[in-house]
Amino acid sequence: MVLNNIYMIPHGDELIDIPDEDSRKLNNALKELAENDSSDVLVILSPHGVNLSKNIAVVNTEYFKADTQLKNTYLDFKAQNERKLTEDIIKSTRDTTEELRFITYSGDISVFPLDFGSSIPLSFFKQRNIVLIGQSRINNRDKLINFGKSLYNSVQAYNKKVSIIISADQAHTHSDKGPYGYSQNAEKYEHTVKHCFETGSFEELYKIEQEIIDTGKPDSFWNLMVMYGILQASGRKMRLDYHYVEIYFGMMLAHST
Repeated sequence: MVLNNIYMIPHGDELIDIPDEDSRKLNNALKELAENDSSDVLVILSPHGVNLSKNIAVVNTEYFKADTQLKNTYLDFKAQNERKLTEDIIKSTRDTTEELRFITYSGDISVFPLDFGSSIPLSFFKQRNIVLIGQSRINNRDKLINFGKSLYNSVQAYNKKVSIIISADQAHTHSDKGPYGYSQNAEKYEHTVKHCFETGSFEELYKIEQEIIDTGKPDSFWNLMVMYGILQASGRKMRLDYHYVEIYFGMMLAHST
């Protein structure tokens, strides 16, 4: 089989609660993408789940459970782990990843909680088996890119059709009304990411100053470096579908072509 699709999907509550016209347009665009996705398995990389200081966590349990209370919506669903692919990824990326599992390794009580960075994007797709990968905010950009290449190779060699979801919100310091305050670097980060999707080259993001990341406070950067590796290995391009700033943080949707 081959890699089916790559998605970058935001995970703000607004994507589901829909408080304004921008969120409605983004919701509709994502619904259309999700409804047309024909993959058998979804691999999701979330910045709000498991975080290790040195490596990237790959969760190897039997099931995953969403229990996410949003402002107006409650997400409650269960998904099975595609364990063969999970274990293939772990074996092929041991220099970058670490297996995370419960002592109870299998069966109905082997259930790992889904963070909102996973449950919100996944709720748009028809239920299917998933692989859950955490985010390690390591500063070694080449290590993240190389992990993306290895992840692509594992997916490409798998015997089912797989799509990869990069769960990501952009800069979080667009407004002093937000919890992180204001920084002019939020706009710089947002512009850089948007420009990369528009041009198809992510070298500009790879070279972005660390201070812009630190003060712009995105949760996307590390997973986007992994995505960069996937794109390099696969030769795919990304198409920007919709982008806006929701008060203090950037919401951006894109998919592979």
